[in-house]
Amino acid sequence: MLETQINAMRVAQAPSKTDAVHSVSQDSNAKPSEPEQAKASEPSSVPVTASLPETSASSASPASPSDKETSAPASDIPTPSKPKPQSTRGSVEEKIGSRWSVWVGGLALVLGGIFLVRYSIDAGLLGPVQRVISAGLFALVLYIGGEFLRRRPTFAKIGDLSQSNYIPGILTLAGTTTAFAAIYSAHVLYNLIEPGTAFAMLALIAMGTLALSLLQGPLLASTGLLASYIVPFLVQSSDPAPWVLAIYGLVISLGCYAISRFRRWHWFATVTVVAGFAWGHLVAFAAPAHMGGAPLAFYDVILLAATIATFVFGIFVRDAVTPPKFIDQRSSFFVVLNSWLVIYLLHQSNFDAVGTTALLITLAMLMATAFFWPVIAPVALAAPALAVLGYLSWDVRIPVDDLLLDQPIITYAIDKFAVIPNAQSFVVTGLMLGLLMGIAGFAGAYLSAARLFLALASVSGPIGIFFIALWRSEALDVQPFFGATALAMAAAYLGALSFLERRLDPQDHDRNPTLASYATATIGLIATAIVILLGDGWIQLGLAALCASTVWVGGRWPMPGLGRCALGLGALVLLSIYWQPTIVPVEDLSTTPFFNALLWGYGGPALIFWWCAVKLHKASLTATNEIAMPIRRQSRAFQGLAIFTSLATGAVLLHHATNDGLFYSPADTLLEWSLQSLLALSACIGLERIDRSLRSPLISKCIIGLGFLSFAIIALLNLMALNPLFTDEFVGESAFLNPLLLAYLLPAILTGLLATRFAEGKPDIYRQAAGILSVLLSFCWISLQVRQLFHHGYLGYDHEWSSAELYSYSAAWLTFGIGLLAYGIWRQVHHIRIASGVFVALAAAKAFLFDMSSLDGIWRAMSFIGLGIVLVSVGLLYQRLLSRPNQTTEQSNPSSDDASPPQEDD
Repeated sequence: MLETQINAMRVAQAPSKTDAVHSVSQDSNAKPSEPEQAKASEPSSVPVTASLPETSASSASPASPSDKETSAPASDIPTPSKPKPQSTRGSVEEKIGSRWSVWVGGLALVLGGIFLVRYSIDAGLLGPVQRVISAGLFALVLYIGGEFLRRRPTFAKIGDLSQSNYIPGILTLAGTTTAFAAIYSAHVLYNLIEPGTAFAMLALIAMGTLALSLLQGPLLASTGLLASYIVPFLVQSSDPAPWVLAIYGLVISLGCYAISRFRRWHWFATVTVVAGFAWGHLVAFAAPAHMGGAPLAFYDVILLAATIATFVFGIFVRDAVTPPKFIDQRSSFFVVLNSWLVIYLLHQSNFDAVGTTALLITLAMLMATAFFWPVIAPVALAAPALAVLGYLSWDVRIPVDDLLLDQPIITYAIDKFAVIPNAQSFVVTGLMLGLLMGIAGFAGAYLSAARLFLALASVSGPIGIFFIALWRSEALDVQPFFGATALAMAAAYLGALSFLERRLDPQDHDRNPTLASYATATIGLIATAIVILLGDGWIQLGLAALCASTVWVGGRWPMPGLGRCALGLGALVLLSIYWQPTIVPVEDLSTTPFFNALLWGYGGPALIFWWCAVKLHKASLTATNEIAMPIRRQSRAFQGLAIFTSLATGAVLLHHATNDGLFYSPADTLLEWSLQSLLALSACIGLERIDRSLRSPLISKCIIGLGFLSFAIIALLNLMALNPLFTDEFVGESAFLNPLLLAYLLPAILTGLLATRFAEGKPDIYRQAAGILSVLLSFCWISLQVRQLFHHGYLGYDHEWSSAELYSYSAAWLTFGIGLLAYGIWRQVHHIRIASGVFVALAAAKAFLFDMSSLDGIWRAMSFIGLGIVLVSVGLLYQRLLSRPNQTTEQSNPSSDDASPPQEDD
């Protein structure tokens, strides 16, 4: 009972949910009065324990009637209705009354001031001094009004429409515009003040506007920035003042950067970056060539430092050890953008000590920023880009002021590239740039979490400078010097590689890509030294060696993209071969067969490509499923390169050997095409053996394609177009060791092997074509060999045919048919037996249709006697063959009487 009474008192004291909902819906916008707030802040008189759910056993008892009366079902509690959407009348009223009116009012004030000055001029009421003073006073009034309204925000408050923050900025903007117009009129229209005074006053107003933006908002900040950069265009002066422009631009940029950091306006900092970059162009254009590049150098270095301070200092933690969670691409881009002004400086300063020093400082700042703040590590890659671009244009000066005129500067620059630069300054500058990037990048690769970017800068920068120096000094006899330099750089990178491999832990961030970068640079420089020191004929081998080194490096220190880089190097090898097929100048190509520049120029890359293909194939067998497929595709690509270069090696060596060393001689002899067809057929067999270990679908397709190609060449050239029976080409005087052996017998053997032993898994048409071609080649060799025995080298059909020769054809054809028959019976090949019957029938037809009328005497008798003996022998042989299956059938199917079991007597 006591519990029931407590519950009833609690329900009676608590407000109903319906009342609470109504009170909330009615007073949601009203602020509570102070007594109500005090009352709400007082602690409740109901104990906390009374509001907690009771878990005693008594709570499980049925509710009393009083409980039922005080408790209401949930369905009876009214739900609050959804608030109606407010009318847009208030928002439109707010825009018109507090925003648009302010903008239009500010514009009206500016126009009113202009019209007032115009009226005073037209009516002659005021003189020039009075007009300028009046405009200045009006601008002062607008400034004071804007600041007054900023300090009295409640002055512009109308109900809930408090938009006072717009009004001060608009009034100050109008005051700035009026003040600019007054000073501009005093300077340009009335000549009341000197250019320096006008510049100082305009700059003071612009910077004051920027300072007021800290108090009056972003609208005034953007206006002040725009006004600051317009100032120089409002002042007319015939004397260039690059130092003034440089210092003024730095003051504006530094002030804007400070405002953006103080107010946390990232958009304002972005606009300042673009404006500072554009101002650097103005300083470069304004500085005459005879004044040097000191102003621009000062501006470039300070602006880059300010940009780094704005986007890096205090934004990111200076931690060179911890790998960053992300890379800030936008901040990196802003820093890199302002560093590119140094390229203008080099041309403006004519590559003197000032420009070179500014370039070195810029590179050091970029590398140091990437070192200490890995979050913007990509800025390190701008260092080699700037160095290479600046060094490439060394002593190729394009004056900045010429860019404003219609002059053929591009043609002029291209012509200047052919001029050898000043050797001392050129080499010393390249050495300083290379050492700076190499040492700084190596330190970053060891100590900083941005080691990959710094390692790439350490590798790409010095190597790029080296190749530019080599190219620009090509006219000088300095090949040994550059070859030794390449070897020295390779040794330095090899030392860095071994040091980093020992000191860096396997778990260190970007360890493997960093080591891969140094390893690739080492082997690439070694290949470069080989090309430089050995001269023409080695560039293909050097590129192929670099390709192999890239594959090896990728296997030891996996890095994405190395496989594609290796394929790109392989493509460069093919391109270099296409550019100079003779490997060396054609007049320097030796006439010695096989052992000449073609052997290592073609064969060396072929062997290296095979090594790359096998290496990648083995790597794909042990790789995970995610990376096994890309490695397998790269292996197949190298297989294609290896097959092509291997065939090209054999083809060019055979062409060179069969044409007495004349590389560009036409290929129109039976001997050369016979050797080429043997090469293709041998390649098919060799690739079959390789495919058994690699199991490559590419090699299988290459075998079929190469086989059909060789079949077509042999059928069209050996059997028809270049057949010595039709061309009467001299085939030598030897009875057996002659081109007929290479053109017909050996291809017949190889095609026969392709049709039998190496036909597994091949299409039926491939096997049939190889078999038919093998039989035809054998028949041609036998026939032409018989003619060679009687004519000794010249086998044309227009030469005399003797009776002995005609009989020899019949005997040879019959012998060939019998041999085919024996082979078909031995191997149980039906098609071979059919082919043997064709040649025996051909011999018989020749005997009856040709020998009967053409032969006489003993030759005709022997021809028919031999034909008869052969035909009878063939008949007897076939009878024995046909009788064997019948005997086998009888033995396997005995008679029913013999097969039935004996029956027992009753």
